[in-house]
Amino acid sequence: MKNKFSGFTLIEMVFVFAAETFVIGLGVGVLFMVTEMRVKENHSDSARLSASRISEQFRNDLHSAASVTLENDSLRLPFPDGQEIVYSIEPAEFPKQPALFRNKMSGDKKIATETYTLPSHSVAWFVQDEDAGLVALSIWTQPVDRRDQILVQIPKKENLNPFTREIISQDNIGFDPRYVGNWRTIIGKLAKK
Repeated sequence: MKNKFSGFTLIEMVFVFAAETFVIGLGVGVLFMVTEMRVKENHSDSARLSASRISEQFRNDLHSAASVTLENDSLRLPFPDGQEIVYSIEPAEFPKQPALFRNKMSGDKKIATETYTLPSHSVAWFVQDEDAGLVALSIWTQPVDRRDQILVQIPKKENLNPFTREIISQDNIGFDPRYVGNWRTIIGKLAKK
């Protein structure tokens, strides 16, 4: 005699549910990884575009400025017409990326602000060579592993010469020459008036 009820056993149903859970878990994991990679790609594209924009703007501003005043993490460039450009560096605080701000000022009034996104895990600083009339914006991007753990700390700034791209002293800076490519420098010359 045939069984009137055909269907699945409890074991078969448990196996199907387990397989579906596994496949859905894999799909969510892959979706999460793709989304995370896309976000990182967008940040790096933004940082790359900012780097090319800031290079040109920084050099043009320096060439047009009457003088340079370097204060901590800011650079003041007064112009002959009375306006002033102030560059300032905002360090990163998770989850934001570090940024460079360019503020156009007229007296104490802010006329315009431009924001340049720097690469993740980077540190930026200004250096001035008064004798040569040069100003450098140095950007050190700390290398990280896949979990965003920093592999190499920033070398001591005073041991890096941005104008010659030389390492002045390797003593106590913990600098690994393999990461010299993580150091970017934009150099501009102050025009003699």
